[in-house]
Amino acid sequence: MTTFLFRFAMFFLLTVYTYTATAQTGNNIKCGMATGYPPFQFIENNQPTGFDYDVLTRVLQQVNQELYLVADTWDEVVNHLRFAELDCVTGMEINPLREKYFDFTIPYYFRYTTVFVKEDSKDIEIVRDLYGKKISGDKHSLTETIWQEKHIKDNFRLIQTESKEQAMLMLANGETTAAIMPRSVGLYLAKQYGVKVKIVQSNYRGTPVAIAVRKGNKVLLDKLNSALQTLLSSGQLDTLQSNYQD
Repeated sequence: MTTFLFRFAMFFLLTVYTYTATAQTGNNIKCGMATGYPPFQFIENNQPTGFDYDVLTRVLQQVNQELYLVADTWDEVVNHLRFAELDCVTGMEINPLREKYFDFTIPYYFRYTTVFVKEDSKDIEIVRDLYGKKISGDKHSLTETIWQEKHIKDNFRLIQTESKEQAMLMLANGETTAAIMPRSVGLYLAKQYGVKVKIVQSNYRGTPVAIAVRKGNKVLLDKLNSALQTLLSSGQLDTLQSNYQD
């Protein structure tokens, strides 16, 4: 699929799923998820799915509340929450910048960002080999933070993308030399698109992932934390996560 066709398809998909929801009642929680982040949050066969989506639905079952779902690009979902158009967003990585705007539940797993290149890239074996090269990926990744700490970020030509699919397709089409994304996401998409990849760098520092709520919404935060603690203690989330392993 060409980049143009991919972008057209994603535009159609996002238009359809910007507001996908159950019937609204007084017992629902309006929560957001991204559409292009498999296997964590995505649309498949016209239905929302993924590990983060499954966690959210189980958490709300625990607190006996219905889900009103908003599925959109990641940046739009975050903006919906920031401007009080949502109650929560599932599967958000916790970092200091986001903690200024949102409150977070206890983490329910960790993501490990990874730098992928094509398997046949014989001249790319270590991160230094990517100096001066175009790299696709979304902004504020842990990899980008680590490169900033090591004062090497300016050696790369980073290209921000709206979705992980777009980042992987840019790598597949030769528009970029590498792509940054969580390991599970990269391996899933590479298999999906028939791209043979290898890993140049996989960060040892995992990023905690939680459900984000509007700043100061302690009532909802306490409800979600109680449900998450029950699911974690019972091992239900470990069993669920095993369905999405690499």
